Amino acid sequence: MAKTSATDVKNARVSIEIDGDVVTLVPSPDAIITLSRAYDGFRPLLDALARFNFDAATATIIAGLGLEGRAAKEMAEKVARNSIIDLVPPLTAYVMILLNGGKPLIDEERTEGPAPSPL
Repeated sequence: MAKTSATDVKNARVSIEIDGDVVTLVPSPDAIITLSRAYDGFRPLLDALARFNFDAATATIIAGLGLEGRAAKEMAEKVARNSIIDLVPPLTAYVMILLNGGKPLIDEERTEGPAPSPL
């Protein structure tokens, strides 16, 4: 099993701009569990994000920030004032990191040496 370094953890974070502020979504076990349970797996969540679903985008952001209660409600209001179109690509990348156990999608072993041939 490959070990996760501090650099990996930092590289697995996704920053987005919400209402003029940059926030960083952190992959965590809580985010993985919360989103998987809420959407009955990650495929439905990814499908909802692909449809630019506001609730899916908001739930992903709230889970990635670890917000609850009033803070979560306030974040939902902030998300509503932003372009979901601009948020979907980084949110999709974040969900893919969650699918990878919270680790970056490209590990060090695959990045060493020459790139594999596309043929």
